[in-house]
Amino acid sequence: MKGIGKWLLLLNKRLYKKLTFLLIMALIPALVLGYGIVAQEESGVLTIALAQEGTDPLAEAVMQDLKENTNLIRFVFCYSPNAARKMISDGKADAAWIFAEDMETKVYKFVQNPARKNSFVWIVERDSSIPLKLAREMLSGTVFGHCSPTFYLAYIRGNVPQLDGMSDETLMGYYNDFARDIDLFEFSYLEGAGGAEDAENANYLLTPIRGMLAVIVVLGALAAAMYHIWDEQVGTFSLVPQRYKPLVEFGCQLIAVVNISTAVLLAMLFTGLAENLSRELLVLMLYAVSTALFGMTVRRLCGKTTVVGTVLPLLTVVMLVVCPVFFDLGILRVLQYFFLPTYYINAATSDRFLLLMGVYSLVLMAVYTLSGKLLGRR
Repeated sequence: MKGIGKWLLLLNKRLYKKLTFLLIMALIPALVLGYGIVAQEESGVLTIALAQEGTDPLAEAVMQDLKENTNLIRFVFCYSPNAARKMISDGKADAAWIFAEDMETKVYKFVQNPARKNSFVWIVERDSSIPLKLAREMLSGTVFGHCSPTFYLAYIRGNVPQLDGMSDETLMGYYNDFARDIDLFEFSYLEGAGGAEDAENANYLLTPIRGMLAVIVVLGALAAAMYHIWDEQVGTFSLVPQRYKPLVEFGCQLIAVVNISTAVLLAMLFTGLAENLSRELLVLMLYAVSTALFGMTVRRLCGKTTVVGTVLPLLTVVMLVVCPVFFDLGILRVLQYFFLPTYYINAATSDRFLLLMGVYSLVLMAVYTLSGKLLGRR
C-alpha cells in the first residue's frame, strides 16, 4: 500500500508539470470569474422601460416590485413617458410600460364600474414576441397584487351587508392577516432530488456554468488519455504486467479527473450552484469514474495522440451544442444521451440520470474491452 501511495503521489505531481493540464485547470477559475462578473451586471432576456405620467404611490410600488422580483427582465426607470418611448425608438428597450398619473384613482373607478374604460397602464412595444407576451402576464400579476385590496373592499361593501358596520381599516386588517406569508407556489423537481428551494432564486446567467464545467472534466480525461499514449510510447509502465495495465490506466485517468473535479466542486460552491453538497459529491464521484472510463475508451479507439487531438476540439463543440449546456433543444434530445455532460447536468436533480450515468459507465467498460480485442490494442 505504501508503494501504491507513492506511485499515486508521483503520478499526481507530474500532472502539474504538463502545460495542457494546467491550462485545463486554469479554465475553471477563469470561467467562474468571467461568468461571475457578467452575473453582477444588469442583464436580461428583455429590457423594459418603466415610466410614470406623474407621481402616484401605487404606480411607484408596482414599479419597485417589478424591479426587485426578477432577473430575467432588465427594467430601466425613465424620468418621463417620452424618455421611455425614445428608448424603444433608439433600440435600447423592447417595450415601455407607462403608468397613469392618477393610477390609484383610476383603479378605484375601474373597480366601481368595470364596464367603463379606465386604462391605467399603457404598453408600447417595438414588435410582438413571445417573451413580451409573457412579460405582460408578469405585469398583470404584479398590478393585480397591488389592486386586490381595492377589489376586496369593493366586493365586501357590495355583497356582504352584514359587515357594513366595520370600518375599512378593520376589514383591511382581516385582509392583511389572511394574505401575510401566503405562498401560492411551491417549487420542486420532478424526481425530488433536492436543491429546489434555492433553485427558485438562482441567477439564470450562472446556470450554464454546470454544463461548461462538465465539458472541461471531459477535456481533462481526453488530455489524460493523450498522456497515457505518450507513456506507452516511452515505456513508462513497461514493467507492469499486461493484465494490470487497464487498472494502471484507469488510475492515471482517475487521478487527473479527480483533480479537475475537485476544482469543479470548489467552483460550484463559489457560485452557489452546489445546492446540496452531499448530492453534488455523489454526482461528481460517479462522473469522475465515467469520464475516466470515457478517456480510456477514446484512447483505445483512436490509438494515436494525433487522432485524439483531432477529436478533442470537435467533440467539445458537439457537446456544447448537443448537451443542455445553454439550451435544451428537443430535436437533439436523443443525441444528448451519447455525451457524458448530459448526465452530469441532469443528475444533480434526477435520480434517473444518476442511474443512467452508472449504466453509461458499464457500456464504456464493455466498449473498452471489445475494442481492445477487435482492434488489437492494449
